[in-house]
Amino acid sequence: MPWECVILGIPVSVNTRNKVKKQRWRDAVQAAARAEWPDGEAPLACKLTIHITYYHDRAPLDVDNMMKPIQDALNGIVYVDDKLLTDRHSHLRDLNDAYRVRGLSRAQAEGFMADTPFVHIRIEASSPTVELP
Repeated sequence: MPWECVILGIPVSVNTRNKVKKQRWRDAVQAAARAEWPDGEAPLACKLTIHITYYHDRAPLDVDNMMKPIQDALNGIVYVDDKLLTDRHSHLRDLNDAYRVRGLSRAQAEGFMADTPFVHIRIEASSPTVELP
Protein backbone atom coordinates (compact mmCIF):
# COMPACT_ATOMS: atom_id res chain seq x y z
CA MET A 1 0.00 0.00 0.00
CA PRO A 2 -0.44 2.52 -1.55
CA TRP A 3 -1.75 0.91 -4.73
CA GLU A 4 -2.20 2.79 -7.99
CA CYS A 5 -3.05 2.44 -11.65
CA VAL A 6 -3.67 4.54 -14.75
CA ILE A 7 -6.51 4.34 -17.25
CA LEU A 8 -5.91 5.97 -20.62
CA GLY A 9 -8.77 7.93 -22.11
CA ILE A 10 -11.59 10.21 -21.07
CA PRO A 11 -13.69 9.06 -18.11
CA VAL A 12 -17.46 8.90 -18.31
CA SER A 13 -19.86 10.72 -16.06
CA VAL A 14 -22.22 8.86 -13.76
CA ASN A 15 -24.94 10.80 -15.61
CA THR A 16 -24.13 9.51 -19.09
CA ARG A 17 -27.04 7.82 -20.79
CA ASN A 18 -24.87 6.01 -23.30
CA LYS A 19 -24.78 2.48 -21.85
CA VAL A 20 -22.19 1.26 -24.35
CA LYS A 21 -19.82 4.11 -23.51
CA LYS A 22 -20.35 3.52 -19.78
CA GLN A 23 -19.65 -0.22 -20.13
CA ARG A 24 -16.49 0.39 -22.20
CA TRP A 25 -15.17 2.75 -19.53
CA ARG A 26 -16.01 0.25 -16.77
CA ASP A 27 -14.20 -2.48 -18.71
CA ALA A 28 -11.14 -0.24 -19.17
CA VAL A 29 -11.01 0.61 -15.45
CA GLN A 30 -11.37 -3.05 -14.48
CA ALA A 31 -8.72 -4.19 -16.96
CA ALA A 32 -6.24 -1.59 -15.67
CA ALA A 33 -6.98 -2.53 -12.06
CA ARG A 34 -6.59 -6.26 -12.71
CA ALA A 35 -3.30 -5.67 -14.52
CA GLU A 36 -1.89 -3.86 -11.46
CA TRP A 37 -3.50 -5.88 -8.66
CA PRO A 38 -1.13 -8.55 -7.31
CA ASP A 39 -1.98 -12.08 -8.52
CA GLY A 40 -3.84 -14.10 -5.93
CA GLU A 41 -4.41 -11.15 -3.58
CA ALA A 42 -7.90 -10.76 -2.19
CA PRO A 43 -9.58 -7.36 -2.44
CA LEU A 44 -8.97 -5.05 0.51
CA ALA A 45 -11.48 -5.13 3.35
CA CYS A 46 -10.26 -2.17 5.45
CA LYS A 47 -11.07 1.54 5.54
CA LEU A 48 -9.51 3.23 2.52
CA THR A 49 -8.77 6.59 0.94
CA ILE A 50 -9.02 7.04 -2.83
CA HIS A 51 -7.37 9.75 -4.93
CA ILE A 52 -8.58 10.14 -8.51
CA THR A 53 -6.89 12.63 -10.82
CA TYR A 54 -8.07 13.23 -14.38
CA TYR A 55 -5.34 14.69 -16.58
CA HIS A 56 -7.37 16.21 -19.39
CA ASP A 57 -6.57 17.99 -22.65
CA ARG A 58 -8.79 21.06 -22.34
CA ALA A 59 -11.84 18.86 -21.91
CA PRO A 60 -12.58 18.81 -18.19
CA LEU A 61 -15.73 17.29 -16.83
CA ASP A 62 -17.53 17.46 -13.51
CA VAL A 63 -15.10 15.81 -11.12
CA ASP A 64 -17.86 14.60 -8.77
CA ASN A 65 -19.66 12.80 -11.59
CA MET A 66 -16.44 11.17 -12.76
CA MET A 67 -15.74 9.42 -9.46
CA LYS A 68 -18.69 7.05 -8.98
CA PRO A 69 -18.23 4.92 -12.13
CA ILE A 70 -14.55 4.46 -11.25
CA GLN A 71 -15.27 3.56 -7.64
CA ASP A 72 -17.93 1.06 -8.69
CA ALA A 73 -15.64 -0.57 -11.27
CA LEU A 74 -13.01 -1.27 -8.59
CA ASN A 75 -15.47 -3.23 -6.41
CA GLY A 76 -14.37 -6.83 -6.00
CA ILE A 77 -10.95 -6.19 -7.57
CA VAL A 78 -9.15 -3.67 -5.36
CA TYR A 79 -11.58 -3.49 -2.46
CA VAL A 80 -14.51 -5.59 -1.35
CA ASP A 81 -16.97 -2.71 -1.64
CA ASP A 82 -16.70 1.04 -2.22
CA LYS A 83 -18.44 1.53 1.15
CA LEU A 84 -14.95 1.06 2.58
CA LEU A 85 -13.88 4.40 1.05
CA THR A 86 -13.93 6.77 4.02
CA ASP A 87 -12.09 9.56 2.20
CA ARG A 88 -12.40 10.54 -1.45
CA HIS A 89 -10.20 13.06 -3.22
CA SER A 90 -10.70 14.08 -6.85
CA HIS A 91 -8.64 16.39 -9.01
CA LEU A 92 -8.67 17.83 -12.53
CA ARG A 93 -5.33 18.72 -14.10
CA ASP A 94 -4.72 20.09 -17.59
CA LEU A 95 -2.08 18.11 -19.51
CA ASN A 96 -0.99 21.36 -21.15
CA ASP A 97 0.04 22.98 -17.86
CA ALA A 98 3.64 22.98 -16.67
CA TYR A 99 4.35 20.86 -13.59
CA ARG A 100 7.28 20.46 -11.26
CA VAL A 101 7.31 16.78 -10.35
CA ARG A 102 9.00 15.10 -7.40
CA GLY A 103 8.59 11.42 -6.69
CA LEU A 104 6.83 10.53 -9.93
CA SER A 105 5.39 7.03 -9.67
CA ARG A 106 5.67 4.42 -12.40
CA ALA A 107 1.92 4.60 -13.02
CA GLN A 108 1.94 8.38 -13.38
CA ALA A 109 4.94 8.20 -15.71
CA GLU A 110 3.07 5.72 -17.92
CA GLY A 111 0.14 8.11 -18.12
CA PHE A 112 2.25 11.11 -19.07
CA MET A 113 4.27 9.14 -21.61
CA ALA A 114 1.08 8.02 -23.37
CA ASP A 115 0.48 11.63 -24.47
CA THR A 116 -3.30 11.29 -24.15
CA PRO A 117 -5.81 12.16 -21.43
CA PHE A 118 -5.67 9.71 -18.54
CA VAL A 119 -6.95 9.00 -15.06
CA HIS A 120 -4.56 8.21 -12.22
CA ILE A 121 -5.99 6.30 -9.24
CA ARG A 122 -4.20 5.89 -5.92
CA ILE A 123 -5.64 3.96 -2.98
CA GLU A 124 -4.18 3.88 0.50
CA ALA A 125 -5.24 2.87 3.98
CA SER A 126 -7.26 5.59 5.71
CA SER A 127 -5.68 7.33 8.63
CA PRO A 128 -7.33 6.72 11.97
CA THR A 129 -9.67 9.55 12.83
CA VAL A 130 -8.52 11.08 16.08
CA GLU A 131 -9.78 14.63 15.71
CA LEU A 132 -12.63 16.02 13.73
CA PRO A 133 -11.62 18.60 11.14
